[in-house]
Amino acid sequence: MKSEPQWSDLEKKGIEELETTFKSCPHCFFSEHDIHSSLYSIIKKQLKQLGIDSQISRDSYKTNLVHHEYPTPFRCDMRKYNFRVTSDQERTQRDGLYKRGHYDLVIFNPEFIKNHTLEVVHGKNYQKLRSILPKLRMEPLIWACGIIYFPKIEKLPKNALKIVEQDTLKVRVTLGYKIMNNRTFCKIGSVHVFISHPHKEATHLEQQTAQLAERQQIEITFTTARD
Repeated sequence: MKSEPQWSDLEKKGIEELETTFKSCPHCFFSEHDIHSSLYSIIKKQLKQLGIDSQISRDSYKTNLVHHEYPTPFRCDMRKYNFRVTSDQERTQRDGLYKRGHYDLVIFNPEFIKNHTLEVVHGKNYQKLRSILPKLRMEPLIWACGIIYFPKIEKLPKNALKIVEQDTLKVRVTLGYKIMNNRTFCKIGSVHVFISHPHKEATHLEQQTAQLAERQQIEITFTTARD
């Protein structure tokens, strides 16, 4: 019987490899999605080496453990770069329900996939996902992360810190989101900022980001292009 992998080590090694890849060619990345795709490939490769890159759902469908754009298990208000969890009854100014956020990349708990149907696992049916949360005895997600990218083709935006803070709060809330037996929805959460500007142009934002990480007690990495 295989022992459970050291998930925190896998996350650390994955981000370190992504940082090395970015620093070797920061202008190879045109968009955040380029970085998401690179991280996906890195994590997928690491999981395959461990022999756990996929899992069979309870209704016999095979799926990967790593996925992009997985929806949050809650509705939230993300207007104007803010972040606030809302209830299922709270209405927007247009009298609609608030939408859900998304994580840039997640690793699923293989036990969660094995014990639930694919419809529940993919999370798109909000009511079905919510209905099983009070019964869960394991975290659905091993790792949820946010990726922010500021490319050199544009100046650093004035609201750069707010952009980082919004993703940070989304992941931070998820780490504290209780489902049952004092368990949370996710074991590990982190945010990763990439900037293809030289380090000297991003020093102030890096300092602000470090302060944000300390306030929120969450891992935030900050990677710039080489000077």
